Amino acid sequence: MMKFVYDSLETVKKLKHPTKKDFINITISIIVAVIVAWVLFIVSDTVFSGLYKWFYSIMK
Repeated sequence: MMKFVYDSLETVKKLKHPTKKDFINITISIIVAVIVAWVLFIVSDTVFSGLYKWFYSIMK
């Protein structure tokens, strides 16, 4: 069990932490991905809502 703990600590020491530039790039990428997903959701919601209203008006 202790070998596992020591191996884990050695692995943690080898990790490369992101630089400030990496952190900023990842943050911008996440914000862009959220905005794109939000726009796709709004567009699909509008389209399907219109289709539903159109289909409902035909069935009356």
